[in-house]
Amino acid sequence: MGKDIVIRSSTSKRDFISSGKVTHVYGPPKSGKSTLSANIALELVKLGFKVMIISTERPIEIRMHTMIEATEIYTEELLRGILTSDIYSFDDLIEVITNDLINYISEIDLIIIDSITASYRFKAGPINLTLLRKALSVLQSIALKQKKAILFTNQVSSVMDETNDFRPVASASTRNYSDITIRLTKRRDNSTEISFEDDVGNELEVFEPFTITEAGIEEFSQLFQIET
Repeated sequence: MGKDIVIRSSTSKRDFISSGKVTHVYGPPKSGKSTLSANIALELVKLGFKVMIISTERPIEIRMHTMIEATEIYTEELLRGILTSDIYSFDDLIEVITNDLINYISEIDLIIIDSITASYRFKAGPINLTLLRKALSVLQSIALKQKKAILFTNQVSSVMDETNDFRPVASASTRNYSDITIRLTKRRDNSTEISFEDDVGNELEVFEPFTITEAGIEEFSQLFQIET
């Protein structure tokens, strides 16, 4: 059996990531979804956890290598504790989640999928929505039955405007199959604001904004508390 993971808000102590739960992070391009995922993976591996990352867009390994080169906090050795897989089609992603993932469960403490809807957006329709729901259901089952932490990132479905009004892709499904929903909002000063939301999109808590640098999220240690 793996080790329990708990990452909480440093201020309210609200769970952000937890073993047995699915966390859903969504936001517009360049808001920090992949950087946040990379930071979490590297921080957990530093503490001895095992992480698997399934990347469907720009390989997240590139982002982690950039962070390692930019800071002494992270080292190349940490990458040995991260199992990575690059997926470039919706069908392949569904196959990996619904059939292949179970083969690695015993070795993994946290599964990150970045992003679960990247390729789905270009093939959206009733059949693929059913397949997406099946994959989300499998992830929820893994979290509950295997007591694993799951994090998936998501795109936005609406056009961005000055009001920053947007929803996640496949909003009802991605919200229904997750326990924790996080919204990332890009601000005019290029910082990013983190908001906890309930299952219908109501705001529960807002973090202080964070800054993305070559080394990752500058305020990560102030925003989050990792319990071991």
